[in-house]
Amino acid sequence: MTRRLLLLAAAGAAAALLAWGALARWRDGSPSLGAACAAAAAIALLVLLGGAVRRRFAARPGRSWRQAPAAPRLPRTGQPAARPAERALTPPTELDDPRIIYAFAAQAVGQSLAWEGSYKAAAASLRDVPRDWIPPQVRVLVMSNLAQWQLCAGDIESARRLLPDLDEERAPASVRPLVRGARAAVLVRTGDVEGALSLIGLRDGEREEPTEVRQRYRITRAHALTALGEPAAARAELRRVVDDVGVDELCRWIPAGGPARAAMIELIDEG
Repeated sequence: MTRRLLLLAAAGAAAALLAWGALARWRDGSPSLGAACAAAAAIALLVLLGGAVRRRFAARPGRSWRQAPAAPRLPRTGQPAARPAERALTPPTELDDPRIIYAFAAQAVGQSLAWEGSYKAAAASLRDVPRDWIPPQVRVLVMSNLAQWQLCAGDIESARRLLPDLDEERAPASVRPLVRGARAAVLVRTGDVEGALSLIGLRDGEREEPTEVRQRYRITRAHALTALGEPAAARAELRRVVDDVGVDELCRWIPAGGPARAAMIELIDEG
């Protein structure tokens, strides 16, 4: 009964947030922020209801949903059952755990704020989420996003503290170029120029990066080349960015600083 009430409460909250997102374009708020809140609410509702549906199917005689739930194990003699407070201290393992839902929602809202250019607020939305609340299969990618938002907000020190989390070997192959780019962007702004270049290479395609991260690699490479005393080569990298996507990509990285910052400002002024 308690769980049913919780589900109904979640449904009501999700409906309210979905309405907020749908009406965002007519409000003073950000449309993409509204959409992100709506998406986060929808995800939370689907996860919660999905767990309830699976349990309902599994409980029906002669029917199962993948696998019937195992009978609860009684505690051994003399061994007390786990208390709720103790379970709360262990990392979540089920997708309908409220902590995982909270982490997903924080990521969705942070991404929306980043799209709007509010990088400080984006980083704040995710910064205090405990690491073990984020599922392991997406944890490194989420930390990569956080590092980039912190850089674009000018918070280099906070981004530097995330370096131990930016380990591409712990990430799925499909997102390793993103993780590599985030780590290199932090390294080049904290003095490890060679380390940054070893991750992104000296030229386009050397690390087989996908096109969606190529501009980021070029900007990081420009900082590294400037630090190595090759300003002409650095400017050529930045020029490629402007020719491909315009100056907006340079603008959003200005607060992050770096050796090529002056050249970036010159190109922005040139348009």
